[in-house]
Amino acid sequence: MKLNLFVRCLFLLSAALAPFGAAAQSPAPQPAGPQSVTAPSGDFSFASVQEQAKQLATKPYVKPATIAASLRDIGYEQYKLIQFRHDKALWQDSKGLFRVEFFPAAFIYDTPVSLFVVADNKAQPITGAPDMFDFSGTKLNTPPANLALAGFRIHYPLNGLHLDEVVAFLGASYFRPIGREQVYGASARGLAIDTGLPQPEEFPAFRAFWLVTPAPEAREIVIWALLDSPAASGAFAFTIRPSTRTVIEVASTIYMRHDVSLLGIAPLTSMFLAGKSGPHRDDYRPEVHDSDGLYVATGKGERIWRPLANPTTLTITSFGDNNPRGFGLMQRERHFTPYQDTNSSFERRPSLWVEPIGDWGEGEVRLIEIPTDAEKNDNIAAFWAPRWPPKRGEQRDYRYRISALADDAVLSSTGRVVATRVTSVVPDKPKQRRFVIEFAGGDLTVLRAEQPVDADVGLSSGKLINKRVEAVPGERSWRVFIDIEPDGKKPVDLRAFLTLRGEPLTETWTYLLKP
Repeated sequence: MKLNLFVRCLFLLSAALAPFGAAAQSPAPQPAGPQSVTAPSGDFSFASVQEQAKQLATKPYVKPATIAASLRDIGYEQYKLIQFRHDKALWQDSKGLFRVEFFPAAFIYDTPVSLFVVADNKAQPITGAPDMFDFSGTKLNTPPANLALAGFRIHYPLNGLHLDEVVAFLGASYFRPIGREQVYGASARGLAIDTGLPQPEEFPAFRAFWLVTPAPEAREIVIWALLDSPAASGAFAFTIRPSTRTVIEVASTIYMRHDVSLLGIAPLTSMFLAGKSGPHRDDYRPEVHDSDGLYVATGKGERIWRPLANPTTLTITSFGDNNPRGFGLMQRERHFTPYQDTNSSFERRPSLWVEPIGDWGEGEVRLIEIPTDAEKNDNIAAFWAPRWPPKRGEQRDYRYRISALADDAVLSSTGRVVATRVTSVVPDKPKQRRFVIEFAGGDLTVLRAEQPVDADVGLSSGKLINKRVEAVPGERSWRVFIDIEPDGKKPVDLRAFLTLRGEPLTETWTYLLKP
């Protein structure tokens, strides 16, 4: 099985690179399918986007035109030096709190998108213009006469009186939200198709966006989007509420052109190079990651924590469920010391938490981990996969919330995993492995060391040699030591949680040990 790495440079939108821009010499936005996306003359609403998506799915897929090769050849360093002029932002002269700035189509963002602004139920096109950008820092001889736009970012007074980025839409169906005092990290996507399967993966893309003009006193903004791919088209409504925990409410309608083997709903992508459990490498930074675990709240109320890994081979893990309550790629380590990186601010990267609205039925949360030796690669993906993939002509509707948060401890009142450490061998026992899992929070913060806290441990294969639980002095946390002996070349699926007199105290820790 072969799977491409998610190239991280596609999504570098941190504050240090905020003044993005690039030149383009192609015409204004190109077709989003068999026909160009145009502004209708009548009233426009989300139902209009749904109708466009529905009609698009009845026609053969047409690959959208891209920009000229000379624009694709613009380098990364040159691209980031071309800056958007803040005084050209959408709604710059309004009394409202929101502003929108744009990304031109160039470099690796070579497929233009159609952009519209909606006011009083009327949609008007947004076109690129040379005076939107400052080219003075580049080696371009003259500004291009025509511009095509590839995406946009929304600004809001998030951290103070000045305007901050809160979300950016750029590249395929990717978007990145952040909350107060956060920096860009993990990404969300509109849809995933056949991700991690032997056949090639499809990358659906947003072809058009409608930016709904917010009222002057509005604290939320609405974006509508049209998605397209060879297998499906779709209409998406995003209601974005910036705050300490920025929340995006998503309503999506998917129309299938043909059958697919796997449909990924609310897909998330992230990067994990190294953490407390390894892998060991020559680097002054102990940990390098945007997320350190997958968190799942099942339909039956169980809370599951799966620490992320940078595996030696492609690893796919599934968590079967019925009507899940939530899942997310979380960044739990919130201190500088484990990272020692003054430039990347990994401790400020958001956790992305997905909460279904309504029942999603049977399916699974699927986690994909791809080997990587560089932090520029997004090598982690997680999404919901319905048990029965959709067929040609079928319509699927999904609603959910995505939260960019740093306080995921409030998602559950039970104890949670705060560290996973793995040793290669137990001393003098070369066939054995030792796991040290640290739990904190919930009732664990008030339990004395003499309390009979125990660990419920299970494993799918091999032998449990020993388990031991101890309170960590002065830390208000507890550790469980688990020694196992794998059964030859069989993988071992481990599960553990702490109990007090038979009652669960913590979420369930899970780990896949590969031979």
